[in-house]
Order: sequence, then structure tokens, then C-alpha cells
Amino acid sequence: MKLPEPFFLIINPIMGALLKSPLHGLLSDSLMLITFTGRKSQRQFTTPVRYLPVDDSIQCFTSPKTQWWKNMRGGALVTLRLKNEDRSYQAVVIENDPDQIKKLLIHYLDVFPQDAAYHDIHLNQDKSLNSEDLERASKHSIAVVATPLK
Repeated sequence: MKLPEPFFLIINPIMGALLKSPLHGLLSDSLMLITFTGRKSQRQFTTPVRYLPVDDSIQCFTSPKTQWWKNMRGGALVTLRLKNEDRSYQAVVIENDPDQIKKLLIHYLDVFPQDAAYHDIHLNQDKSLNSEDLERASKHSIAVVATPLK
């Protein structure tokens, strides 16, 4: 089920508070907080997002309609709050690369099939991803990949 966008104005602050609280364990296996610096304002912003650890990186997806990911174009230092621990990462945006996004999206939606609706991807009767929807989503989805600072 896809939640309406205005709902996130209400739910994001609640999720952020929970992820910073002793109750973080209820959510922190799949949700994290990403803190970044605004490219224009130079202010710090924090937003909750679903994440997927892959090898030594952390991956997440967002819609091109959101704004937060634009602050990571060209690479950016970010802080990820994962399982109640803050760590520093280098984040990069992957956009306009349908082949790479498709590969990442297939893996991500294999773990979180309920998120297919957020990418306008329908599931077939056998629960596989609709290939036409996947192709279209690969052209529009935004991936953010963060690797830990050494």
C-alpha cells in the first residue's frame, strides 16, 4: 500500500523521534536516519528512509519528486543513524543510469516488495516485478549509496 505524500509530513518526525529513542529496535532493522548539509542553506537536515545494507555500503531509494537527495549530487559527507549508532559515510546519488538503478532496484525490492508501489511497479500474480513497470521505474528512480569513511 502506498501512503499519500502529505502523510510523510506527519509520520517522518515521529519516525525520527522513535529512531533516536530506546524504542528504535522496533524500526531500525529497516529504517535509518540520514543527516546531511543543505547545499544552499548549509543547514543540517535529517530524514528517515528505508535502507538496505549491501556488502560494505548502505543503499536507499527515493522519488525524484523529493528534494533531500539533491544535496548528495557529486558526493557528500553524511551521518547515518543505523540501529541507534551514528556513523560517517560518503554518499553518492545514482540518477539517469537505468541499468545500474534497475540492478539495485531489483535487489532492494526483493527484500522490500511492499515498496514496489512507491516506484509505481506492480507485482505479477506470482509476486514477481512487472517488467514494463520496472523498466519505467529504472529511468526515474533515485538511488543513494553510502560507503563508510575509512
